[in-house]
Amino acid sequence: IILSINSLKTFQLFTIIPTVLDEQSQPMIGAGVVQKGTTNGITTDVDGTFVLTVPRGATIEITNLGYLTEEVVVETATPINVQMKVDNLMIEETVVVGYGVQKKSSVTGAIASVKPEDMENRAVLDVASSLQGKTAGVQIITTSGQPGASGTIRVRGYSSNSASDPLYVVDGVRVSSIDTIDPNDIQSIEVLKDAASAAIYGAEAGNGVILVTTKRGTSGNGRVTYDFQYSISSIGKIPEVMSAAEYAEYMVDGGYITQAAIDANWDGVSQTDWIGATFEKGIMQRHTVSFSNGNEQSNIYASLSYASNDGIVKGDKDIFNRLTGTVNAEYRIKPWLKIGTNNLFAKYAMRTVASGSEYQSVINATLSLDPITKVTYSADELPSHMQHALDQGYTLIQDENGDYYGVSPFNNSEIFNPLITREYASNQRDAFNVTGAAFVEVNPWKPLIFTSRLGYRLQASDNSSYEEPFYGNATQNRNYVSYSATSSNTLYYQWENFANYNQDFGQHSVSGMIGMSYSRRRYNYTTGSLTPNGDHAVAKVDPLFYYLNYASATATRGVAGETTETAKLYYFGRAGYEYANKYMVQFTFRADAADLAYLSKSNRWGYFPAVSAGWTISEEEFFQPVKSVVNNLKFRASWGQNGSLASLGSYQYSTDMASGTVYPLVPGLNYTVSAAPTTTGNENLKWETSEQLNFGIDARFLNDRITLSLDWFDKTTKDLLVNGATPSLSVGGTTAAINAGNVMNRGIEIDASYRGSFGDFNYNIRGNLATLKNEVTYLDPSLNRIGGTMLHSSYTLTYFEQGYPVYYFRGYEYTGVDSETGEPTFTDVNGDGTIGAEDLMYIGDGIADMTYGITLSASWKGFDFVIFGSGSQGNDIFNYLVRADTPYNNRLRDIFYVDRWTTTNTDATRPKAGATNIDKYIQSSAMVFDGSYFKIKQIQLGYSIPRTLLKKVGLSSVRAYVSLDDYFTFTKYIGFDPEASTSTTSGMGVDKGGYPTPKKLVFGVNVSF
Repeated sequence: IILSINSLKTFQLFTIIPTVLDEQSQPMIGAGVVQKGTTNGITTDVDGTFVLTVPRGATIEITNLGYLTEEVVVETATPINVQMKVDNLMIEETVVVGYGVQKKSSVTGAIASVKPEDMENRAVLDVASSLQGKTAGVQIITTSGQPGASGTIRVRGYSSNSASDPLYVVDGVRVSSIDTIDPNDIQSIEVLKDAASAAIYGAEAGNGVILVTTKRGTSGNGRVTYDFQYSISSIGKIPEVMSAAEYAEYMVDGGYITQAAIDANWDGVSQTDWIGATFEKGIMQRHTVSFSNGNEQSNIYASLSYASNDGIVKGDKDIFNRLTGTVNAEYRIKPWLKIGTNNLFAKYAMRTVASGSEYQSVINATLSLDPITKVTYSADELPSHMQHALDQGYTLIQDENGDYYGVSPFNNSEIFNPLITREYASNQRDAFNVTGAAFVEVNPWKPLIFTSRLGYRLQASDNSSYEEPFYGNATQNRNYVSYSATSSNTLYYQWENFANYNQDFGQHSVSGMIGMSYSRRRYNYTTGSLTPNGDHAVAKVDPLFYYLNYASATATRGVAGETTETAKLYYFGRAGYEYANKYMVQFTFRADAADLAYLSKSNRWGYFPAVSAGWTISEEEFFQPVKSVVNNLKFRASWGQNGSLASLGSYQYSTDMASGTVYPLVPGLNYTVSAAPTTTGNENLKWETSEQLNFGIDARFLNDRITLSLDWFDKTTKDLLVNGATPSLSVGGTTAAINAGNVMNRGIEIDASYRGSFGDFNYNIRGNLATLKNEVTYLDPSLNRIGGTMLHSSYTLTYFEQGYPVYYFRGYEYTGVDSETGEPTFTDVNGDGTIGAEDLMYIGDGIADMTYGITLSASWKGFDFVIFGSGSQGNDIFNYLVRADTPYNNRLRDIFYVDRWTTTNTDATRPKAGATNIDKYIQSSAMVFDGSYFKIKQIQLGYSIPRTLLKKVGLSSVRAYVSLDDYFTFTKYIGFDPEASTSTTSGMGVDKGGYPTPKKLVFGVNVSF
């Protein structure tokens, strides 16, 4: 309503009280309102209204984050409503780059942005998992779905025979991981994928850079939010193993167990479901409260979050509790001087169960233990072998009802009752992290900003484990308690000084940045152990006494500890030029000096240059006729070099000496101790270097409803560190590491989106796809290949070898079954008529040819809906749940039982039970499966209560939602989880029974005050 309150001879003053609405016609709270050209302003209240006195003819500007600015001219005394329009491009206007920000339109490198809406309301506690499927070229490797476990990020492939982890930078501070950051506290994540955008971080950026920016305070009347989430998790995909009857038949047919032994231990009817006995419904809950406020002079953001996650293994041995907090503040003391601080802290505790191993693994045991053995036996029905163990003084573990956990009468391997495995050992980790920075910005001249920033990181952890007496079988048991504990702490700080310059001269724009950084890291640890020596290693068998101070008199004590310090020095700079918003070029250079712990004085400096250019062709005059269809079109190209410290450390370049033989060089009982080199040393050792070429296209179509980003990259990592090379002249000792390996990664990345609407119905479709070709292109000629993951102690499965993908699977190629004998047959590679080590060959690899993700979102009035999925294509999984030396284990039906050879089924596709070459069968392509999958990671439906109803109780917004996370998986893989890997490098795609990612039913509420 516009009311005239005063009339003057030259003009009139009006007090205006309009209503500001959002895109859903709901009152907009906290929108900024100002009389254009003045400081006369205010913000909207809970009704979306404001009171402001302005002269007739004045222009009112209304702004709010994420919306286009609206202007209203006050001319008449009629009621008005102002409906804001969403600015779909606003979130792309600027991106965070190393030591600054950059307009999206000016970006010439390959930078992907992930926004809060991609991470909000997911039932994941780690940032890495929330990134999966959200941008092309970023893959998450999952080695465990246990509470507290986190995914490992890979950017544009796998570049090393060692780790390929990206560099993580949080609010300007380098961190070792981003596991403990609450995703709710993140404002944006930028992934620097190509060498040019990452080159500003030089020797640490060879595997990409993840820049995390946490939330800041926003202007307005202040905002308080509370988010609650509750999820129920359960086992997802369940592999099919042999039933009790099938197991008995297979064991007897194979000659592993006699029929008499089967009859003596099985009633012919009962059957144990080990998966049902081991797993339960897991519960996770999370509470987050945040506070935000700000104005032109200062802003503050603070949050506190608590999460508790009890996993899907029965009991409390897989549990994770975490408390996190954030305090970010900025204050402008003078127009030219601003100070600020960013602080994150996390305290967490976790317990874990053994998984992902062929030894004493809870998860492996659920698929491997025979289905004839019962979960528990009462004291009056103990089988004879269990009673015998009791009589011999062994400790049989009991459940809460006093019943004894079952012991198999057949199995004597490291795999036994999963509930015994769960109970006898306990592993606990308690830790806290504090990460932060304090900075000062000086702006003496408008184009120039000087920043001095002191960053710090403090980490401390206590790890403890104990093993109690147990009896798993005749070979896997212990009579006494043992205990060990380790305390460690890390203190890291970095001091950075850099200046940014940005200036426009007509159609010319120039930018520059120059700076230096110094960092230092101090790590200290102390570890102790109590090993039993004929008696318990602790004074009392009670967890209250499981500490080093309560050692028994007979315990063997062990102690170790060390303090190490490393430092790094960097100089860096960036220069850019842009003309008429059409032509862009940028140069980056960085020089890094390594600590002597990494490289020698003569080779400690590394130099990393980069150049990139862009052409916005849509700004050209000749392009205007089609600009209504193709609204924006830009070409990008970049080249650069980055480094990696992944394999360096522990003075690998040095020549080490050690005491040797004692010699009687002088008369009498005098002896001289000799010394000799144990390594030959290598003063020429240097950084691993990644060189990358990138070509890209950015486009928007049809009034910006369609966006497209396409990149092609070719990345070669050179000078990989290799151990074990044979020198041309042997001088004794062990050869030092040398730079003697290259890896190539090449691929195409596509990110695309489309947005549209029908009346009140709005929808958005986003998708991404990335291809990858990975190959080892060089390895020192003295090495045929480098071994990776072992299968038991029998043989090595994965190898790093020239001409193949990084750590491919090497085994026998399974060709079928001999119809006469039932024996498995394999390709005779060398044609000598026998199958041996010379016939091992490539049988698959865990690297996907293609990864992708798709997100569909929609809203209608107060309802919103999201469905998000991700997947991979072309990766293989090697299933290793059965060892050749564990013949009594149960087995997956499809690999061993279904269509196996018998005298009545001679055309079988699987070998007979008890085949002579079963060890080669287990090491063959018969165990390799297509690991391609598509997971619907989230299906979420939400409803927001109309704000007109909330204003009566002082609330600004309330949203409730229900979600199905990781609920549906489409794959041909027969194991628990197609995302399984034993490790993130040499064990990619190897499944040894890892803790599976559970499916989750999620309920949540978001409240704002």
